[in-house]
Amino acid sequence: MKAEAARRPRLVWAAGVVVMVLAGLAGLGIFIAKEPYGYDLWAYVLAARHLIAGEPLYAAHPEVPFGPFGEYHYAPPAAVPFMLLAPVPFWVATVIWIGINAGVAAAIGWYLIRPLPRDARPWAAAAFVLFLPTILEIALGNLNVLTLGLCLWAWELRRRSAAAGTVLAVAIGVKLLPLTLVLFYLASGRWRVVAWTIAVGVAGLVVTAVVFASDFPAYVALLLALMDSHWTADLIASTPPAEVAAFLGSPIGRWLLPVASLATAILGGLAAHRYARDETHLHHLALAFAPYLASFGLLWFPYLVTALPLMASTLHRALHLPRPGMRGALTAALALSWLLLQVVGERNDLVPILAHFLGLVVLLAVALAVLWLARSRDVPEPIAARAAA
Repeated sequence: MKAEAARRPRLVWAAGVVVMVLAGLAGLGIFIAKEPYGYDLWAYVLAARHLIAGEPLYAAHPEVPFGPFGEYHYAPPAAVPFMLLAPVPFWVATVIWIGINAGVAAAIGWYLIRPLPRDARPWAAAAFVLFLPTILEIALGNLNVLTLGLCLWAWELRRRSAAAGTVLAVAIGVKLLPLTLVLFYLASGRWRVVAWTIAVGVAGLVVTAVVFASDFPAYVALLLALMDSHWTADLIASTPPAEVAAFLGSPIGRWLLPVASLATAILGGLAAHRYARDETHLHHLALAFAPYLASFGLLWFPYLVTALPLMASTLHRALHLPRPGMRGALTAALALSWLLLQVVGERNDLVPILAHFLGLVVLLAVALAVLWLARSRDVPEPIAARAAA
């Protein structure tokens, strides 16, 4: 009996290895099918070439949210590192950037999967390598994976306020999507990290305004245009199917994720301050919903990469629950969330957007459930007995 019990985890691990290999091959096949690569990378490289030539970074009349090929929609300093890639042929720059992005993604995967139980690691690795938002992000050549890595690095450095604040400020400077993490750090009592983030951010803005004086007004105008919610509502209302458009345009569809973004940052931070054991899970919860403070966040498929840390943390907690039935139910719900976040479709189709919306809601529910179940296990016996009575 003991030998059989010991053999079962090994069989689960071996089956997971097979699934991981198959998932890796499938992910590679999907990546190959995404050629040509570097659609978003071209905007960065072209902006870097404009910097070298002394030309404007931004179009006189930028199109939001989806500009034409090569139109630059990011902060001026984000183009500076790509000056190293600007002189080389674009295909060489693409190969280099794919390698960097893939390396960062691999490091994130190792960081997230390593704490899991041994027999669960290959299964989690299979889900990681077959996560379509990550595959598309690497194929497009954007900065979302890099931003995610910086956010996780800042969290690892949280006990060193200056380092953590600097890294977090860089992450927000690269992409504004983790901006609500500042609220999380503040609510969790890490005000020194917040102070350093603000100080470095303000210094960066001043330097940007001075060094990129001619481009800075255009960048501010672009941000204001992107934050205008009218185009998001108009885009959703004009995209079929009409039933899905009506739901996403309803108060629930418009406000649920922005409210979740603020709530996971503020209330999650307060909970992290009180329950230090849960602070990493709560940080990952705030990080997963940070991109959805603005309504247009749901329209960007690669933003879903920020959900990866929360999925890993939720799986880890679910697998440590004592009741097999609850473990199985929550793991299945987490798998459903993963599947919903994978749905893709045509450009003029809201069904994938609805699937991502539902996937995030399911993920939120499962992430909160594992927290609540862990807290209920910690209730002292007399209180638990009185509650049961």
